[in-house]
Amino acid sequence: MPQTTLQTRIQGNDDALDALSDLMNRVERRLHRELCAGRKWTGDLAVSFYKRFGISAKLMESAYAARQAKVDATFELAKLHVQEVGAKHAEKIHQIKKKSAALVKARQKIVETAATVVKAEAKVAKLKVALESAPDAKRPKALQQLKSLLGVMHRERAQLGALVEKARRLKADIHQRKRRAGILEHKVKVARQSVDDPTLCFGTKKLFRAQFHLKENGFGSHEAWREAWAMARSATFMIEGERASDCGNRFARLTHRGDGMFDLELRLPEALKRLAQESLKVSGRMVHIVRLNGLQFLHRADELAAALERGTSIAVRFHRDERGWRVMPTFKPVEIETQFDTRRGAIGIDLNVGHVSVTRADRFGNPVERFDVPLVTYGKSEGAARSATRRAVKTIVAHAKLHDLPIACEKLDFSDKKRRLSDEDARRARQLSSFAYSTFAAALDSACARQSVHLRRVNPAYTSIIGRVKTARRYGSSVHAAASLAIARRAMELSEQLPKSSIDTRSLQVPMDDAHLVTLDLPARKDPGAQDAGTRHVWSDWNRVAKSFGDALAALRPSRRKRAPRSTLGRGELRSMVGRSGRAVPESSIQSRTTGTVHAMTA
Repeated sequence: MPQTTLQTRIQGNDDALDALSDLMNRVERRLHRELCAGRKWTGDLAVSFYKRFGISAKLMESAYAARQAKVDATFELAKLHVQEVGAKHAEKIHQIKKKSAALVKARQKIVETAATVVKAEAKVAKLKVALESAPDAKRPKALQQLKSLLGVMHRERAQLGALVEKARRLKADIHQRKRRAGILEHKVKVARQSVDDPTLCFGTKKLFRAQFHLKENGFGSHEAWREAWAMARSATFMIEGERASDCGNRFARLTHRGDGMFDLELRLPEALKRLAQESLKVSGRMVHIVRLNGLQFLHRADELAAALERGTSIAVRFHRDERGWRVMPTFKPVEIETQFDTRRGAIGIDLNVGHVSVTRADRFGNPVERFDVPLVTYGKSEGAARSATRRAVKTIVAHAKLHDLPIACEKLDFSDKKRRLSDEDARRARQLSSFAYSTFAAALDSACARQSVHLRRVNPAYTSIIGRVKTARRYGSSVHAAASLAIARRAMELSEQLPKSSIDTRSLQVPMDDAHLVTLDLPARKDPGAQDAGTRHVWSDWNRVAKSFGDALAALRPSRRKRAPRSTLGRGELRSMVGRSGRAVPESSIQSRTTGTVHAMTA
């Protein structure tokens, strides 16, 4: 069950929040230094920090938790970086092997073509000698043979030149790829060292390096950079929640006023008692309080009120940006168990570039309703793309809640493909870069959990070709809507067998994207007696269908050969000019032709 985080802006009391944030971050950095030096998180270390910084045990635990979270995040990012750089290095080595094999073939072809050229040149020289001594009766035939052989020799020479140029480019390409592979190999070693000993920079490395290029980064002096550096290092802090305490937190206590507003009681440590608005004696101890009243959460405030009422743990984070401070309480909502009940059907969704196809199926797997939800993220900022994704998910989950149906979607992973965007064509790379599946999946998980809608993810294998073959033409739907229906049927564990009509004919009619049909000739199935009965999965049949469909698409693609430029002259004019080559054209003919052309244009 994901946690829920709300946020709202705080007005006033900036001095107390700045001081508390600076204190908590100094404790966190000092603690990180001591732990990196070899000390352990023990009671002695905590006691020494109590006396040095004047904070309580709970605030010390909050600083330690924040430090551990940053170290763990750095460690996980280092591991992901190792995987990413390692995958790039392996891909580059694979490309070098392919290019090297192509270079070997090109060099072999060069040797063969060079031998052919030498033979052709020898024959041409021999024919030239024979032509000089040939009688007049045999001279035309010998001349024709010489012309034909010269054409062959020129073609072979051109092919040899192209092969030499290809080999030169392959050699240069391999050299550059080897240089890149060497760089990536060094990066892999550095990344692995980061995993063994992760480094942590409080305030970001980017801002730290900005001090070496002040003007380029917008700083007038080193003092201005130091001020920005200090602000960045104390821009956020968190106070952990505690279930046993009132309001779910001992030092940041939220209370619901009943009118939709909340009050926050922030208890300062002893070192900052001078900034308190009031001091009270609670359980024999002096408590220094700063009150932040009238907080309003615009979204999901009722869930926060319910969490306060049931006494759950609520962690409170404070974050400072350009406009001031924000408070962000985090809590775990009530987890409601749901079951994948398909007695009334299911809703299948298929995420595509630009939209989400949604199909509602009945309990027999037949489509009842289908529609598309727009989801355009290309060209938008991260925040705008996230908002568009959440709106689309909200529409889908609300529809499922209305009909009391579970949702089925594909379990996809584009992380490996996004690592290799440089190897894709421009259109494919643009699609993958704007295909925010992880954001969509997280938003769908959160929305389904809030609305108590069961979500099931299925294997995406062959859902597109199954929908295209079995349901697109039958129900007159698009291939994307057909794919969403196939996803719903797979989640409902319904049949995915090939159509019965294809068993005897071994052919299928598959609709294309432009509604035309293409007939696929399926290969004959193996003898059932030659293999164990029942061991073949139904996806093996769809694998053959997908391969046949891919071959059909490749055959229907237009040729990429460049067409010869067409002449601007008419065919008759071109023929007449060829026929008059070598002869003078009368001036009157030129004038008459020009006049006729002018009359035709004006008419």
